[in-house]
Amino acid sequence: MISGLLTILFLIDHVSAGPGTTPNLKHIVIGRCYDYITLVKPSSGYNCEDIWREFEEAVVRRSPCSVRVKDYQRMFRATSQTLPCDKLLFWSKTRELMHSYAAVTGRFWTLEDTLVGFMFNDLIWCGQQERDRGFDFQSCPDWSACVTHPVYSLWNRASLNFAAAACGNITVLLNGSIGNAFNRKSMFGSVELDNLNPRMVNHVHIKVIPNLEGPFV
Repeated sequence: MISGLLTILFLIDHVSAGPGTTPNLKHIVIGRCYDYITLVKPSSGYNCEDIWREFEEAVVRRSPCSVRVKDYQRMFRATSQTLPCDKLLFWSKTRELMHSYAAVTGRFWTLEDTLVGFMFNDLIWCGQQERDRGFDFQSCPDWSACVTHPVYSLWNRASLNFAAAACGNITVLLNGSIGNAFNRKSMFGSVELDNLNPRMVNHVHIKVIPNLEGPFV
């Protein structure tokens, strides 16, 4: 009975485990930060080393599945940013098209165009089970494994801030090639939509894309 239970627990743990922290995470994040404030959106108002320290403090002092949204509060305070009106582009299940659309038109800002989005895009991270032992480069939980996943919590807060800063006219790209173009459980449906300020947003232009392969809008 005990051996069977251990086998089940092992399988559950195995299924929920994903890749470890991105190698050279510190160098990538700090390097992207300097790239952003020097070349992408030149600014002297950010301290990349301090931003990394606040990020590291939020992650490594907690076990992999216990990093809450509010644990990143100090890091987000160090990366606060004023976003332009009439340019924000939101999306759901249209990531590749969104980047292409933004690049071709040249008039939109996506979450990945913000400092935080630029720094952490496509990266993975988590602390070790024993706190204060640094990052776990061997294995991190899948996003679905816990509601306080360190990666999910950061993007949750970043998405909230992005939506709360929206002003003027905004655009939303939705995937019309799937059964449910609008998913209330998606980051847009569950976080960004609820944090749009109706006193600041004048118009929401929703584009439902029936075929992500083209023709493009």
